[in-house]
Amino acid sequence: MRGIFVTALNETAILALSEPEIGPYEALVEVEACGICNSTDWKIIEGEFQGGTFPILLGHESVGRVIRTGDRVRSFRAGDRVLRANLRDEHVPYPGGRSRWGGFAERAIVTDAWAEQGAPYNAFPHPQQIVPPEIPPAEAVALITLKETISCLGRSDVGLGQSLAIVGSGPVAQALVFCAKLSGIAPVVAFGRRSRWAETFARLGADAYVAAGEGPLDVDAAPRAARTILEAGGFDRAIEAVGSAAALARCLEVVRPEGRVNVYGVAPASAPHLEDMLADPRVYRSRVVEAEAHEQLLAWVADGKVQLADWISHTMPWTDYRRGFEMVQEKQATKVALMF
Repeated sequence: MRGIFVTALNETAILALSEPEIGPYEALVEVEACGICNSTDWKIIEGEFQGGTFPILLGHESVGRVIRTGDRVRSFRAGDRVLRANLRDEHVPYPGGRSRWGGFAERAIVTDAWAEQGAPYNAFPHPQQIVPPEIPPAEAVALITLKETISCLGRSDVGLGQSLAIVGSGPVAQALVFCAKLSGIAPVVAFGRRSRWAETFARLGADAYVAAGEGPLDVDAAPRAARTILEAGGFDRAIEAVGSAAALARCLEVVRPEGRVNVYGVAPASAPHLEDMLADPRVYRSRVVEAEAHEQLLAWVADGKVQLADWISHTMPWTDYRRGFEMVQEKQATKVALMF
């Protein structure tokens, strides 16, 4: 079988690897689709995240079908569509080879952690969960980012009637705004750099979008919904959805003195979040436990509140992955699902 590897800084290739052997609590999965992560996959390629030796097997947004199970597996069966099948370093047959996290491979593994720990299915959050069979694999890819954002919102301590600022305009910021509004959070205001995103965020339900540019915020030029909050002292909560010092600075600029800022974005190694900002008592980084949002998101999908297809902008054969990565880098695509 084959997979997508980073072979050197800014260089990728499809390389061969052996089909993994499964243990008693593992199941072998035939990967059907895997999403390109707009943030971490690119940072790994550029040496800005999870640095180290090459080659590196990429992919952590995989969806696939179980084709064989170990003899102690009880939570998965052949034919189940599952999320987050991956491979480990030991599955990469090259000197110095690593897996981060191996979803871009033709076959991968899920672990029945529930059986392994003697717990009922869904008794504790584990990301390798089952997807209803009626959800196509390309659309199932979207579940992963949406679940991450729902978890982030839940751990951002946003109470009813509290204001929330989302700093960023990319796919994660868009998902955060959309899921916040579905969760009943209001008001929700997005802060980006360019005015071109205003219509998108209005469609997603934002109470306002502030095209703030890169300099100090001009409060007088902000839409009324944002200006009212800022003039009253700032937002109760903010989420940094970019992964940059500038975005974190914007969060600290718009949040009130007793507010809180949850840092969701992963900054590149060469331009990390500044230490003095991270030391601000308002700033923290919560865990993101996407599995805890699984049932909530599936309920929204079943009720027609979430159309998963809306969150996948492009699908293409996995062997055409370079075009997909280029489209993401050039912001011609919001989410690409590579089909195996």
